[in-house]
Amino acid sequence: MNFSSYSQSLKEIEKIETDHQDCLDTGIGMKNCSAEFYAISDSLLNVAYKNLKKKLNLFEQNELKNEQRKWLKERDRYFVKARNETLDENVGDENSNDFKMILYDKNAEFVFKRVKKLINRRTKIK
Repeated sequence: MNFSSYSQSLKEIEKIETDHQDCLDTGIGMKNCSAEFYAISDSLLNVAYKNLKKKLNLFEQNELKNEQRKWLKERDRYFVKARNETLDENVGDENSNDFKMILYDKNAEFVFKRVKKLINRRTKIK
């Protein structure tokens, strides 16, 4: 999928989320479904950031860059917290498919929240 050509609407994000749930519902290769879901979230984050940045003046671009750095630190803290919470849920050790699937999903959901926020900001700019 070529994300740079994606118009990136919230409707398209909802489709990605629905497709992910459909993949999980098959019960086959669920860890792979979740790994792909996370990879898509990460790719779309980069595209959403770049698309928003293009619409901003230099001052606003610098503010966005600082905001994104702050968010990345928050993301890193969340990923550690999500890992620890998932370990506490006793779904298996860190090498189990269930553990990896759950962690990919938690991380992807966190990233998708940021993607949606960036898309919303971009669509509000005239």
